[in-house]
Amino acid sequence: MRSRIVVYSVVVIVLALLVYFGLQADTRSFVGSLFAAAVSVLAVVFIEAELRPDIQIVEEPQPAITPDGRKFLRVLVKNRPLWWPLKLIMDRRPANQARAWITFLTEKNDLVFSEGRRMIGRWSATPEPVRPVSVSAHSDANPTIGLLWDLSVTRDAVDVPSGAYETLDVVMRSPLEEGCRGWHNRMIQRADTPSEDQFELGKARYRALVRIDVSGRSFRGLFRIVCDVGIEDFRLEPLPLDPHLR
Repeated sequence: MRSRIVVYSVVVIVLALLVYFGLQADTRSFVGSLFAAAVSVLAVVFIEAELRPDIQIVEEPQPAITPDGRKFLRVLVKNRPLWWPLKLIMDRRPANQARAWITFLTEKNDLVFSEGRRMIGRWSATPEPVRPVSVSAHSDANPTIGLLWDLSVTRDAVDVPSGAYETLDVVMRSPLEEGCRGWHNRMIQRADTPSEDQFELGKARYRALVRIDVSGRSFRGLFRIVCDVGIEDFRLEPLPLDPHLR
């Protein structure tokens, strides 16, 4: 810490001396050069800020439904493209290693589960955490194929290029159930799912606070989970984001 303060102090002193001698030599030329340098610095800072990933979180227009009738509510995580005319000459940086967390809330923004209990988001395009294995009771019997839960075959982070999007799972509902459940890698095909990884939601309305972390920055979106209706009307609704929610 002390060495950093010394370096900053030396830099400030050198800049102050340059300003002093510049003003003594030719005030008008020095002020003009200083203005041009300031404009250049501001332009560089502005462009660098615009090139950073800019995440938008919206509900998926059409929920995914599997052949067995299960319905998945998901959101689209978009990395907005640059605006015109910058996009004519450059691209926004990709959102590398984007990670997601989902917090379930009541309609009054109270926590459904315990403090600090959040669901690690599952990216829909990544493999499910299951590995096929050969199972045989006897050495001479024909082996059967079973599924082994294996978190190493999937991943929790994805890259989102400029102008593209990735789909993020939120909840799943079966046609035989009135409630729904948070859908994530740590419970899929896992018979002994720990209680802290179970996000069971009964028949009611809830809110899902979706947080995406990219390069040290966080982006958030808030959605209502409508789960007090039939499965055909089971849906997500976007809500205004409360800045106090974290």
